[in-house]
Amino acid sequence: MAPGQDAATRPRAGRWDPVVAELQSLRQRAGEPSYAEIARRVVAQRVAGGSTEHAARLAKSTVHDAFRLGRTRLNLPLTRELVQALGGDPAAVDDWVAASAQQAAVPGPGVPAASAAPSPEAEAAEALGSPGRAEPLRPTWRLGLVVAAACVALNLAGRVVVDALDLPVHLDMVGTAVAAFSLGPWAGAGVGVATNALGTVSSGWVSLPFALVNVAGALVWGYGVRRWGLGRTLPRFLSLQVLVAVVCTLVAVPVLVALDGAVSRGGGDLLAQVGGVALDSLVLAVGLANVLTSLADKVISGFVALVVVSTLPRTLRAAVPLALAAAPPPSPGDPVQRT
Repeated sequence: MAPGQDAATRPRAGRWDPVVAELQSLRQRAGEPSYAEIARRVVAQRVAGGSTEHAARLAKSTVHDAFRLGRTRLNLPLTRELVQALGGDPAAVDDWVAASAQQAAVPGPGVPAASAAPSPEAEAAEALGSPGRAEPLRPTWRLGLVVAAACVALNLAGRVVVDALDLPVHLDMVGTAVAAFSLGPWAGAGVGVATNALGTVSSGWVSLPFALVNVAGALVWGYGVRRWGLGRTLPRFLSLQVLVAVVCTLVAVPVLVALDGAVSRGGGDLLAQVGGVALDSLVLAVGLANVLTSLADKVISGFVALVVVSTLPRTLRAAVPLALAAAPPPSPGDPVQRT
């Protein structure tokens, strides 16, 4: 302590200074890259890991703050990303945190021991939540139900438009796609089943077997975007629509053949008749007609759903790696909803 400086005015050490010191040392060994360069590397890591460029943004000031001594809180995920960006092993952060927590639990000379020192695990858990990378926002169940109901209504509205205009597509799965993207594949499947169940009012019982098609489309859409990364760019998103069209055709053809004569396929009927003459096979003719119709239908439905999702509240877009629809990270002044 400097002469004349008492304990009250002495700079106070942060509980995570040992971790920050390790981070500073790693930066020195890496050639002392600038904070802007470190931020660029972290963003590249996030994009490579599946985040969109918009959602992966990281401010230079946030990186600078992570290297500052005197911190009372620590963002573990961000610290691991910084270590990886500097060429270190992210797993080492856990050792640094445990050592720092144990060191904080040992009282120094003249300092009374705490009655119950927190465990390293508790200290590590408390480290989460500092500014840097906001925790993901999650929609409430009420909001989810409202969106799901709106998606069912959107599907039914698509049916009405197609019937009124006698269009050669279906447009009864736009809401299914919206739900699969924003709420998850199984929520989308639920929307699809509800759509076909309610569709019996206008279409009769033949609507029910086609719930299988709606469910198949929801699962491919949902997992395609959320697990397989097929929504990160527009070319990938287009390929996802082709995949959905093929899968839906594989499911729909057996249903159409079984219900032959009991259901009208609109513009697909003429294609099936022409194909039946040329191919002399009902299954091949129905399959050809359906896949052509399904390709147009799913491309239109998928991109309309993309636009719809981009207008939804941020809580429904924050965790969706979907081109044009990902929510920007909250600004430092925005409240963070913890779950």
